[in-house]
Amino acid sequence: MRLLGVTMVRNEADIIESFVRHNLSSLDGLVVVDHGSFDGTAEILAKLQAEGLPLRVVRDADPAYRQSETMTTLAREALTRDGADFVFALDADEFLKVESRVGLERALADVPPGMNAVLHWLTYVPDAFDDDAVGFGPGHLWWRLKTERQTLLKIVASRALVARPTDVIAMGNHAILSRSVPNTQAHARLRRNVVALAHCPVRSRTQLESKIIVGNLANLAARQMDRRLASHWRELYNELRAGGTFDEARLRQIASNYGLPVKNWRPVTAIELVEDPVPLIGEQRYRVDAVCDPLQLLLRFTETLVAAERGPMGGTGATHYVVL
Repeated sequence: MRLLGVTMVRNEADIIESFVRHNLSSLDGLVVVDHGSFDGTAEILAKLQAEGLPLRVVRDADPAYRQSETMTTLAREALTRDGADFVFALDADEFLKVESRVGLERALADVPPGMNAVLHWLTYVPDAFDDDAVGFGPGHLWWRLKTERQTLLKIVASRALVARPTDVIAMGNHAILSRSVPNTQAHARLRRNVVALAHCPVRSRTQLESKIIVGNLANLAARQMDRRLASHWRELYNELRAGGTFDEARLRQIASNYGLPVKNWRPVTAIELVEDPVPLIGEQRYRVDAVCDPLQLLLRFTETLVAAERGPMGGTGATHYVVL
């Protein structure tokens, strides 16, 4: 069985090497769309490619975040051109938690013809949120929520995505939907003890503040967002816009309630964590002079918006985003 992963990343220098090395221990290859990174992510990806890893990197200079279209195209290409049997739609902060490759293939072989599969999505809360950390390590994927309060899953596309050309991977990679017959898709849920997806979205102050600021603006530029996460991101963005910042206690609170509207948050003391470590496979080798400061990243992203609006040779480009 041939298993590939596809992802769309921007400014993930702190985690991208761990993501690639670990997930390639379970997959036969990865296709990464670098969505205009300017923090050192592109340089790390180039070094990983130079090692000869089964990694293909595609550049996307469009500042708008068109995740659904991009991920659908990547998955279809992986299923056709690259001969994949299944394609895992991943984010850079997600790590496959696989019992064994044999068990994974056996579970995928049981997916009924014409159906896609979904993975359980497990939220991990790091030991510490350190801007000066050496890199992504075991402490990031040691403790997870005992009970997930959101019911989102993550998609694994089968060749049914090719057979039904109107199907698309939804924003957030949580489902495959049909444009022609809405709300009719069923997915085969894979058992969590066989395979799951460990998710570590909050790692440090600079990482999260940059993600919220640039990510929210990129979603506005595309005029689309995963609706379940839209309220969460907008509330955090407004907090930063009003002059706030995320200290250790606030980061732990966000990580423990990630993806939920603030009105539904619980105190950290009321949220139980369990030890469920994910053994990271592959040592981090590369360090780059990463741009981490949220203001610097915002300035660079703003420059890409201006360049996109002007178009080639200083002309006026087609405006596909909200002018802020």
